[in-house]
Amino acid sequence: MMRRIVVLLLILTITPAIAGATPATVVRVYNGDTLNLDVQGETVRIRLYGIDAPESGQDGNVAATRFLRRLVLEHPVEVKILETDRLEQAFAVVIREGKESSVNAAMVANGYAWVNPDQCKTDDCPHWKKIESQARMLKLGIWSDYDVVPPWEFKKQQR
Repeated sequence: MMRRIVVLLLILTITPAIAGATPATVVRVYNGDTLNLDVQGETVRIRLYGIDAPESGQDGNVAATRFLRRLVLEHPVEVKILETDRLEQAFAVVIREGKESSVNAAMVANGYAWVNPDQCKTDDCPHWKKIESQARMLKLGIWSDYDVVPPWEFKKQQR
């Protein structure tokens, strides 16, 4: 546990030469919004900031996880931690090397995640909301044929 905290602090204090982002490689995709990264030889788990993908057991979970896996697994990325929660889970914007837009935005634009209204507070969030609306209108990803319930509502129903 202490090692993860040290690595997380390393990520948070990386030099400004890369504008607050640190290089990493995605080594595992847990679901449509959670990744394991190799950061300087240490494994760190992060969640994609501001978005929420379908939960395990929820319609669309497998498709969202598969899409994210194809998008980032074993690819070099830059990670910018924006916040941590009380359980020390890191929330980050992830950009795949050579791409201009974030993985977070790609998940929303392709219809595999919602913008989480309670969590998304950066300047990117209004744009992400627009691309979520476009994905819905175009019936992309989870919007194509699933009876979708936002993950935060699905979690409440499961309790």
